[in-house]
Amino acid sequence: MKTLEQELSRIDLNLLVPLSVLIKERSVSRAAEKLFLSQPAMSRILGRLRDLFDDPLFYRESNGLQPTAKTLELEVQLDAILFSIDSLVNSSTFSAELCEKAFRISTPPLMSKLLTAPLAKAIYDIAPKVTLEEYPSAIDPILLLKEGHVDFSIHIQDIVVSDEYRSEKIGYTYPVIYGASNHPLLQKENITINDCLEYSFVDLSLDIRSTGEYLNPLDSELVKQGKKRAVALKSGQLSTLIESIKGTDRLIIGGHLLEKDSILDSNFTAIKAFDTEPYMVNIYLIEHRRTLTSAPHCWLKSVITESISSNFSLPKSLMDR
Repeated sequence: MKTLEQELSRIDLNLLVPLSVLIKERSVSRAAEKLFLSQPAMSRILGRLRDLFDDPLFYRESNGLQPTAKTLELEVQLDAILFSIDSLVNSSTFSAELCEKAFRISTPPLMSKLLTAPLAKAIYDIAPKVTLEEYPSAIDPILLLKEGHVDFSIHIQDIVVSDEYRSEKIGYTYPVIYGASNHPLLQKENITINDCLEYSFVDLSLDIRSTGEYLNPLDSELVKQGKKRAVALKSGQLSTLIESIKGTDRLIIGGHLLEKDSILDSNFTAIKAFDTEPYMVNIYLIEHRRTLTSAPHCWLKSVITESISSNFSLPKSLMDR
């Protein structure tokens, strides 16, 4: 009877890395680019993988490669295997200064600049060879983590529903309505939400599945009161939204730190802050359990937590309320 080592010695374990990339990219050319290989070389690797697993692994459709049932079965185990190997090799020798990994995170768009820019600077000071890739939050960040598209998801809802994921509360924010610095509402002594609802809004959207409630937690409270904002424009670009409300009485909802963003120049100001319950919003850092023991991921998690906590922690005056 052959030992495990003897069985594995017949297999080129290096094939597991390109298989993982092929599953994520669903494209031979993009997978080749990721691994700095030529497309013919990646095609040959795919051929070897098909022979190894005795399965086509992928079939072609107009929108790219689609995985077979066998590939979907392999995907569940593959990430765990690769992270275990990474932990085995790097756990005792990890050095942030020497780390050359590329990490992917997803963040709420309205928090992106104030969250990701300081984080990128903090990472550069400690680990100048690390690459940080940021993507907009999805309505379901769990899917992004499960499919390995991101390493961490920063989200405004604690949506962890199984032991497969870990969630940690790392900060707070609250919605603020912004508008022109000469907006008519500023003439009022006590601005109410009903006053604000008399004007139309612009909204930041994620994708065609986005909802206002996800982007602006204030909306969920309005729904309970049987109220709704009039939204005149949705765009995936914050700069487009800001430009569109210049010289108008339209409003936009953002986090409490948006007013510190240089994109809001002297022409804009905070109109109405919702800094009490039930409008307070927790910020969560969510990760898949496969990264829990990875030394590079544990390091990045600590950097993210420290960076966000310093920028999105509530002042004591609000915490005591």
